[in-house]
Amino acid sequence: MGKANNRSSRSTLVLIYIATMAVAFTTRYGDLQIGFQLQIIIGLFWIAIGMCQLAINGFKFKGVFKSDLIRLIKLYLMPHIVIHCYTIFLMAIGKVDWKYFTTNLTVYVPTLLAIIAVYLLGTKAYEYTCVALGLSWVLSVGASLLLKGPAIFPHAILQAYFDPYDQTGGLTVNYLELHDLVLAIGYIIIAFLFSKSKLTKKQFGLLVLVFIIMTLGMKRVSILGVLLAITFHVVVKAFNKKVQYKMCVVAGWIAFFLCYFYIYLLSDGSVFYDFIASHGINVMGRNYYYKAIMSYATFGPSFMGIGRNVVTRLLNTTLSYLRVGGVHSDIIKMYVENGFIMFGVWLWYYLVFILKFYKKNYGIRSAVLYFGVVIYMFTLYLTDNVEIYFICQIMATMIPVAFALKEKEHNFNEHKIDSEQITFSKPLYE
Repeated sequence: MGKANNRSSRSTLVLIYIATMAVAFTTRYGDLQIGFQLQIIIGLFWIAIGMCQLAINGFKFKGVFKSDLIRLIKLYLMPHIVIHCYTIFLMAIGKVDWKYFTTNLTVYVPTLLAIIAVYLLGTKAYEYTCVALGLSWVLSVGASLLLKGPAIFPHAILQAYFDPYDQTGGLTVNYLELHDLVLAIGYIIIAFLFSKSKLTKKQFGLLVLVFIIMTLGMKRVSILGVLLAITFHVVVKAFNKKVQYKMCVVAGWIAFFLCYFYIYLLSDGSVFYDFIASHGINVMGRNYYYKAIMSYATFGPSFMGIGRNVVTRLLNTTLSYLRVGGVHSDIIKMYVENGFIMFGVWLWYYLVFILKFYKKNYGIRSAVLYFGVVIYMFTLYLTDNVEIYFICQIMATMIPVAFALKEKEHNFNEHKIDSEQITFSKPLYE
């Protein structure tokens, strides 16, 4: 009777999680746009539930993974805390005005939520999150279909791939270009690719849906990120695991220096902008955003940054004439906000340190999968504003965390360290 009640309670919890996350992920209903505040509220709701469960269980976890939750929370929250504190330091010494202070909840909440969800629901939290993503897309597109009519589909295709000024059905907005959702859903392909799972009918259907959403969503950078990750996977899989890991480390350092070189090009007069113009590359106005934001920075160790989230504030005030809410490049944003040195710390942490962390604590396969996520993530960082996107942060955190715990389960059972059998699809508490 007790077990039946536990199963029923857990099923209810899962359904509530899927429903609330589907609502949190849905930010467009036709012409109605929902702000990020609802996402933060729902995220805090689940974090509160997780913390209550932690307190009820005396902050104790099952033997083999007793240290994982706290370790992973520290791993993913640390860079956000350090950068936030650095901005407060800049404010304290008068380099940044206190009016730019923010709570930074847009990064704390989704990061913590991703790990807490795994604690509450087990590694299947990732599957439940994918279901919520699918429901969110159906909810948003369904609402737009009812409000705007079937023209939203041909209009989306024509505007995305043939004529950016297409007005089929009298529409000017692509109602299928659900920015955060469309970009985040590409992580599903990365997860499947690097986990080497056998393709089931259910997974095949999921990948087809992902492809349709990405195609209609007009996010070319997500397709580029997937292609880069696939290319890297094809290359590294020809080698043994140790060589694969070394290739990830080398690629991480190469990406580190390329990011600095990219900033150098942007800061070196008009070299970058002249190249774009001379080759007729359509960057959809990004050259204007980049030049405006880079005017607040210099390239060199003496540049300390203008403060966390200040770029967004500038684009909504002083630079509001550009009519954009973000600079459309998190690489630029992180450099301008955090300065030359802290930018390097941020790059090193995500490109090298976390990679080594996964290898040391969860094995090479976990490290390689994490790097697959990084390839896609930094491709998005190049031309978009995903560093504070709710869904993108959840997926980028949850996928490597869930896979690492599955790897730990596999290694535990394989080596038969203990007679206790652990199923990570269950909650991570006793």
